[in-house]
Amino acid sequence: MFTQIDEALDWIMSRRSNNYSFEHFKQVTHDFGDPQNDLYVIHVGGTDGKGSTVNYLCELFMSQGLKVGTLTSPHYETHLDRIRLNGKNITDEAFLDILNKNYDFFVDNKLSMFEMDYLIMCEYFKREKVDVAVIEVGLGGRLDSTNVVDNTRLSVITTIGFDHMNKLGNTLPEICQEKCGIIKKDSAVLCGHLDEECTEIVKKTAEERNCRFYALGEYEDLGDRRFRFHNEEYELSSYASYQLHNASLALYAFEITAKDLGLEVDKKAVKAAIKKALWHGRFEIVKEKPRVILDGGHNIHGVAALVESFDRFSGSKCIVFSALKRKEYRKMMEMLKAHCDKLVVTTFPYKDAIDLSEFKDQLIDEDYKHAIDEALKEYDNILICGSLYFLSEVVSNYDF
Repeated sequence: MFTQIDEALDWIMSRRSNNYSFEHFKQVTHDFGDPQNDLYVIHVGGTDGKGSTVNYLCELFMSQGLKVGTLTSPHYETHLDRIRLNGKNITDEAFLDILNKNYDFFVDNKLSMFEMDYLIMCEYFKREKVDVAVIEVGLGGRLDSTNVVDNTRLSVITTIGFDHMNKLGNTLPEICQEKCGIIKKDSAVLCGHLDEECTEIVKKTAEERNCRFYALGEYEDLGDRRFRFHNEEYELSSYASYQLHNASLALYAFEITAKDLGLEVDKKAVKAAIKKALWHGRFEIVKEKPRVILDGGHNIHGVAALVESFDRFSGSKCIVFSALKRKEYRKMMEMLKAHCDKLVVTTFPYKDAIDLSEFKDQLIDEDYKHAIDEALKEYDNILICGSLYFLSEVVSNYDF
């Protein structure tokens, strides 16, 4: 039994993977009582924009007085921020209580960290009687641990891009098909701005499973962080242009859900919620003079969206970048290099972080703190980006 939260988190984070099948975890959740099927679930999948969309939805539901739980990954500042209730991390006490209560079950079934997080989340949300649970897919969709839920009310596909090709496929249609695995029979499906072929795959899957299909239409960028969607004007707190898509998608998902729940929507509160929402590590400006931006763009699609926003700032620019070995980091580096005066590639203490020994043709710094400190002295704009695990390491050591 654990008495200290740090001890419990160290233990759970050490159990990274068990290489068991999705069907194994499906049976485990059944043996656990299938708590996920007692929740009103909105399941959010896609290549990029999942976390931001979940966050916008959380603020929107809270603005209407609903109790909302969210599950996202990876964590940003503490493992506990993966499981949140009304925007606040699960408490130390609740996490310890649920973990200790089910410790023997978790160990006997050799569950991984992510699987335990999922079951802890389910029990916590049931205990707290949440009105809506907004769950982010971990990886892919069809075989992701979060997909054990049988009665998802709304599935959201944010974007489709090249990521995790070794597990999801080498073409966008193949990747899209895997992500469509979260779509359940007799539910609702909403997709963001996908290419025509992927949109048709989502639509066809929805038809086959007797689902109501929705696709995000156009939103109008009004400039200065304002936009128009479904004949209403909104304002964002974020400077990231890609958040216009995520906010519009969340608004549409909220509209669909509000109708399903029979809510009388307070439109003024909706607009305030969109303006208030801030998702850490997504084009997050954490300091001015010099301007420091944190962004977890960790694939080609994410970097393309990132540099579009970074280009809007004037002044000298330095990018400090790191990534995981399994990502297309060389392509991302080439993209980033074209949008700054200096690109520094670094690494961080994580078993899957990139190895700098292979970069003979690139400016490198083994010490990410030194790279950041030097950039702070010399440049007007410093973008720290790449892996979300890298950003988590940075924010644990800097108080910008």
